[in-house]
Amino acid sequence: MTRTNKRWTIVVLIFLATSINYLDRSVLGVAGPSMMKDLNLSKIEFGVLGSAFFWTYALMQIPVGVLVDKIGPRAIYAVAIVWWSICSTLTGVVRSFGLLIGVRALMGIGESPAFPTNVRVISDWLPSRERGIANGLFTMGIAVGAGLTTPAVAWAVTSFGWQTAFLVTGLIGLIWAGLWLFHFTNKPKDNRKVNPAELAHITSEEPATPAGPAVKVRWGQMLRSKNVWAILYGLFAQDYLLYLMMTWLPVYLVTERKMTLITAGFYSILPWVAASAGALLGGYLSDRMIKNGTPAVRARRAVMAVGMVISLAVIPAAFVTDELSAVLLIAASLAGMMFANGASWAIVSEIAPAGASGTLAGMQNFVGNIAGWIAPILTGFIATVTGTFVSALVIAGLIGGGAALIYLVFLKERNEFTPAPSRTSATEGSLT
Repeated sequence: MTRTNKRWTIVVLIFLATSINYLDRSVLGVAGPSMMKDLNLSKIEFGVLGSAFFWTYALMQIPVGVLVDKIGPRAIYAVAIVWWSICSTLTGVVRSFGLLIGVRALMGIGESPAFPTNVRVISDWLPSRERGIANGLFTMGIAVGAGLTTPAVAWAVTSFGWQTAFLVTGLIGLIWAGLWLFHFTNKPKDNRKVNPAELAHITSEEPATPAGPAVKVRWGQMLRSKNVWAILYGLFAQDYLLYLMMTWLPVYLVTERKMTLITAGFYSILPWVAASAGALLGGYLSDRMIKNGTPAVRARRAVMAVGMVISLAVIPAAFVTDELSAVLLIAASLAGMMFANGASWAIVSEIAPAGASGTLAGMQNFVGNIAGWIAPILTGFIATVTGTFVSALVIAGLIGGGAALIYLVFLKERNEFTPAPSRTSATEGSLT
């Protein structure tokens, strides 16, 4: 019997959702120069506006991770994308600084289920040896949404105004929600488009975590894990560079490198093309290593560490005088970060307790997105006080270099999660 490939249709859908997710976030950065002028916003105020999304987005990660594990991805994702699409549209409607902050905070709630849901979908729908490339594909959506669409968004802002850019991008997600409900089921066995051969392939290997019922793990035990802390800091470092560039790259190119907005939009393509390639290559290589016999955690760790070493290229980018050289170095840095990023999500399924991949993904994304609170505001403050973005770029590079070291020292192949003692009383504080 010829094997169907419905699982890859599902991966394409979460790639598209991630692209829409980051498109909706990144419009703010592209529209930034026009918004700052139109609404009379300072760099610090714009930094606060860029950060407001992450206040709620990060705080919601752990609860939505638990919800994904309990309710399932189908309903969670459909509600989430409708929610955040409406908020994106409202960003182009409201005018006051206070209301904009409120809408961006609401949008953070709507987008919060995306990554825990993506990780749970891949854990349920693909065998371990295919998860690296699948995670690389969906994380490539970060680069596509955040950067490859920049020229089109810059054209829309220039031609029709920044409000129109928010209105149009908000509508795209509503179309995706219909496709998701049509194609997706929480379990492959319940999907009529998955034949027995594909189902056998999906379930053909033992999961990286122990088989059987979900292991109840108390919060304290989870946070005593060296592996968990390594991936938490690692995603923080990746997200710091990512959100700095998402919020400030077009503004940086316009104000410090003296480009027009249209020129900055086209130059911004290069870093995100490189980031897309890095995401796919990192996922492919870690899967290839696993297929060749390398233990899964060791394969993911190698890719993650190498990627974060490459991300150090953002430091020389701060000092070169040639505009193209600066953009190419930023491109190398983002490529390295995204090379690591796909493996960073794939490894969650390798080290999480059975049935808790969504919860651990939520924990990782919570800590990672604390960088979203810090990077936009700190970068705006540094640029205002020093009159340049040099120090801000150096800080991002040093944080990334630290992640490479932490991966190599602390991330090991070990089972750190054992069932908590059985209790008849409430299991408050446990992860299921």
